[in-house]
Amino acid sequence: MDTLTFMGFSPGDSLLHRLDPRTKQILLILAGGFCLNKNPLFLGLMTLALAGAGHQARLSFFRLIKEIRYFLFFLAGVFAVRVITLSDHWTLSVDPDGLQESVLMLWGLVLVVVMGILLMVTTRISHIRAALVWFLAPVPFVNERSIATMVGLMVRFLPLILFQAAEMADAQRARGIDHRKNPLYRLSCFTFPLFRRIFLKTDDLAAALQARCYTDNRTLPQLVFSRIDALILWAVLVMMGVSISVFSHP
Repeated sequence: MDTLTFMGFSPGDSLLHRLDPRTKQILLILAGGFCLNKNPLFLGLMTLALAGAGHQARLSFFRLIKEIRYFLFFLAGVFAVRVITLSDHWTLSVDPDGLQESVLMLWGLVLVVVMGILLMVTTRISHIRAALVWFLAPVPFVNERSIATMVGLMVRFLPLILFQAAEMADAQRARGIDHRKNPLYRLSCFTFPLFRRIFLKTDDLAAALQARCYTDNRTLPQLVFSRIDALILWAVLVMMGVSISVFSHP
């Protein structure tokens, strides 16, 4: 289980831990969306900022790479498809025009994932839920508390699902599942039991919530927007403005 607690909240006193959860969610939306704009200056500044924030929050770089390794493999495949072309003579060549664009796009996607992980690691689920309720309260015809509860349960269940998947994979490898050459058979032996376990855990959770008379109308933690939150938001907006001004004028 120790390899998966990384995805959950880790107590600390870093700058990210002290930020208002609403600030962190706004930063995730603004900076995450701008990362996909393929602006190299902004990507470089955000990389330095996230590296410093992750180091202060005691987030291990090697553990981060381990947790997102499958996503990195997927990005490597996307990069190869976008950059490598096959000519009429069945020779592989690299498209120089798409090389820079692909690197910037994948760089931005990695930063978005890292920002999401930092949000989960440095924010309690109850605070994430309270921030979502605050954001969704002005939206008409929306039960903000129910939506926030579902998001909180999803965040809490993600490490459990990963743990169940890793546990089943280890058990099946111990029983020689790797000797089966049919990939569909291996996939079916892994997928159906995993979903069965997840549904059973969900039923147990629902029964536990009903037994404790759980409702959405719970007292939410108090959120405080401090001067540090305003400074961080202003700094990110300045970074976005400088990046746009630098690359809009050659």
